[in-house]
Amino acid sequence: MTTWIWFSRAREREALKLYLEHAKLVLGVLEQAQRALQAYMSGDKQALENVWSEVFRLEREADNVKRRILAELATGTLHAIDREELVRLILVSDDVASRAKAWTRRLMLAVYNSIPRGILELLVKMADSVVEAYKLVIEAVNKLITGDKRGVLELCDKIESHEEEIDDLRITALEEVYKYCDLAKTSMCILAKEIVDLVEDAADRCEDVADVLRSIALLRA
Repeated sequence: MTTWIWFSRAREREALKLYLEHAKLVLGVLEQAQRALQAYMSGDKQALENVWSEVFRLEREADNVKRRILAELATGTLHAIDREELVRLILVSDDVASRAKAWTRRLMLAVYNSIPRGILELLVKMADSVVEAYKLVIEAVNKLITGDKRGVLELCDKIESHEEEIDDLRITALEEVYKYCDLAKTSMCILAKEIVDLVEDAADRCEDVADVLRSIALLRA
């Protein structure tokens, strides 16, 4: 291994460690957004407002870390391909947090109405699976840092399985939403469907993160 490649890999590991800081904040956003669904389902408006404040704070903190990492990557000490992969990793993870923030915001808009419990129970299951998928993302990054490429690939497969499970739950949730739409206000019908789609989209973005991690692991083989 040449001195430049060694230096580039060392810088990459440092960048991945910085990414972990961002990823842990994204996980915090997801966990709070999942609690928002539970608070809404239990009718606890104060808890929902408190959770929304925490989602907003964590997502803003994650944004600050994202900007710091991107500034670090802009120093040019990584190969252009390495930089591109790491930038994708950061931006797609940022999308996960954005989706979680968006579904929490919509719950706040729906706070004085009642989305049926059957839909909410499915949403909670979907959100639980998104949280578990993102925990696997963090585990996969740790394995990438230590050079366990096989472990990275196995975890990425598990993340994909979570996304497939959420896809199935989404179909069931949409069936319930469409039944609800026959009776509900148009605004509530739209909000309910948007929340389902946002949770599912967060899962899709987790799978996108897994794809980037796979790419990094395989290119280092």
